[in-house]
Amino acid sequence: RGLGLLYESEKVGIATADELNRQKEQLLRTEQRLDDINSTLRNSEKHIQGIKSVFGSIRNYFSGRGSAAPPSGAGSSGGSGSSIPPSQSAPQFSQDTLHQNAEYQNHHPGLRNKPAFSNQPVDVDSALDKNLDDMASGLARLKGLAQGLNTELNDHNDLLDRVNVKTEDVKYKVDRQNKDMNKILGKK
Repeated sequence: RGLGLLYESEKVGIATADELNRQKEQLLRTEQRLDDINSTLRNSEKHIQGIKSVFGSIRNYFSGRGSAAPPSGAGSSGGSGSSIPPSQSAPQFSQDTLHQNAEYQNHHPGLRNKPAFSNQPVDVDSALDKNLDDMASGLARLKGLAQGLNTELNDHNDLLDRVNVKTEDVKYKVDRQNKDMNKILGKK
């Protein structure tokens, strides 16, 4: 019964790790989109300054010479952590790792009704030792899985902090540009 609980815990941990990897990829895409939005907002700020005054147009003309918009892959504010591919940042877990383990196949609660398993004479002490060894190895795997999940969650927290800062920056720029455009259009 204890082994079955360990295997179920391991399955839940693997499913959690897979979900965290999927969410990390989404966060990385969101961070990239925020970088693209910031780049676009910088360009629109130049256009607004050009519309606001003649001197702004002249300044934009001279400051814009030779400088093109940065490529969409170039991050501007603190995106240094996003260069690590998700596959290298945390251990990858899959359902196949459990099924490749012969011990898992032999001791899985659903497979105990196999005729080869139930017909063997079993020494109680050796069976108990084997179960304890299986539980110890299962707990070691769970510990490694938990440490991997902890690392992944720490990476997520760092990524969420970066996304939050970039989102606040975008919000500030959009609000400021909307205020400037309303002023230019004569709205209050």
